Amino acid sequence: MGSLIRLDIEQNVAHVTIDRPEAMNSLNESALGELDEAFYSVATNEGIRVAVVSGAGQRAFSAGADLKELESKSSSGMLNLSEQAQALFQRIEGIGKPVIAAVNGLALGAGFELCLASTLRIMSDSARIGFPEITLGAIPGYGGTQRLTRLIGQGAALEVLLTGELIPASRAFELGIANRIVPQDELLSVVNTLAQRLAGFSPLAMKVLLQVVYLGKESPLQTGFALERMGIAALFASDDLREGIAAFREKRVPIFRGC
Repeated sequence: MGSLIRLDIEQNVAHVTIDRPEAMNSLNESALGELDEAFYSVATNEGIRVAVVSGAGQRAFSAGADLKELESKSSSGMLNLSEQAQALFQRIEGIGKPVIAAVNGLALGAGFELCLASTLRIMSDSARIGFPEITLGAIPGYGGTQRLTRLIGQGAALEVLLTGELIPASRAFELGIANRIVPQDELLSVVNTLAQRLAGFSPLAMKVLLQVVYLGKESPLQTGFALERMGIAALFASDDLREGIAAFREKRVPIFRGC
């Protein structure tokens, strides 16, 4: 990786860290490029089963896009950047492996959009999220308007988007944005424990599960049912499922190999 994004691998878990604490971990174009490289490594490394994404320090997960960089953008330049960032976040969402956002501080704008592209969001009790773009005369451009609406519904999403207010962790949990709220000093420990638990499950089953959920939410209900049927049928041809059943019967920990 470069100097803005760190990638550390511990057992079967990849830790992706936005390392710009002096800039509140803002996501400039270089950071987005390195983030793309990091998640390409996560996607192509079969030994990695779960990814954790976080921000360096305790002040911010990511305070969003780098406004100094955006000031010089033309309309066409912003369109290109939006397309690139949306494609990156789609790749993260569709990686086929759980991605846990450990939200350790402010997650604003593009940082919030990265959280929404993640599979799960674990927030510290002092974290805050929001889309302040409206206060600048703009709107989120990296997928935030669509993912937030699909996650919490149109009414609640519009309140967040239209007011531009910072949302405390407790309210994020009420809205269904945060999966868990934990004390700041316990955040990484809780996230790492969850990541290791998920890494012990069948990577094949997790991939199928994520595909069924993500594809199903964009489809009519009957199509979703069909996706579920095909998913479970495919898994019943896998070695992992046979290993899982055998381990249960033998009262031992299963060893899943992803096949």
